[in-house]
Amino acid sequence: MKVVVKKSKIHGMGLFAVEEIPWGTKIIEYKGERIPDKVAFARIAEGADCIFELGENLSIDGASRGNEARFANHRRRNPNCFILRDKGRIWIVAGIEGVAAGEEITFDYGSTFYPR
Repeated sequence: MKVVVKKSKIHGMGLFAVEEIPWGTKIIEYKGERIPDKVAFARIAEGADCIFELGENLSIDGASRGNEARFANHRRRNPNCFILRDKGRIWIVAGIEGVAAGEEITFDYGSTFYPR
């Protein structure tokens, strides 16, 4: 899938679809340094905001050796994507309505990131 990073109306920079993306399509894998919880918690305490839990005592820091996936922004209401954890990988996947060309790619970061 073709995506581009540019200024977001939601927050800072965002990830945008270059072309229409049908529902269920794996758009981009969330990549970065794989780190244990102890390191993840220390980085979060220092302000890191691109850390994604992968499994027990394992997270991915998208800001360290990561890719454009770290620019997908949070949207609690009506996100157009969801997260799929599959065989030790994390994917951003187009939601039920797909993603229109030019639309910002968003997903719900969850209540542990943004408590209600």
